[in-house]
Amino acid sequence: MQQLFDDIVRVFVATCRATGLSYPELNILVYCLLAPLSWLLVLALRRPRLGGPLVLGAALLIGALTVERRRFAPLSRWFYDYNIRVLELAGRYTGLGYVAVSLLVPRRAVLPLAAAFAALLLLYFVVGWFAL
Repeated sequence: MQQLFDDIVRVFVATCRATGLSYPELNILVYCLLAPLSWLLVLALRRPRLGGPLVLGAALLIGALTVERRRFAPLSRWFYDYNIRVLELAGRYTGLGYVAVSLLVPRRAVLPLAAAFAALLLLYFVVGWFAL
């Protein structure tokens, strides 16, 4: 499990060098945007009547990230640090450790977690947009 974690970190570091993104930005984009959006896409394909709202939510989130790119760097650092603290606490509480907790998520928790992360990001940008 540690080897898988280390390999993921190496791929992320190489991607950061190639794209100019910071590690927290890439981490948040992958785990809180791309992964949840892919799960939501699968859900929308399996449940067509949910497709419209899910696609609309995804489009709003992607649009917000595109428009607010300059604000995303500080948000991603804060959100990344917060996620690390939560994973460390969960690792200690469960006895699994940080690496195992960060790689293993119970199947039933994936969709609610993905939706919660996407909703938090969208809420951040909506509130920030109106606060200007």
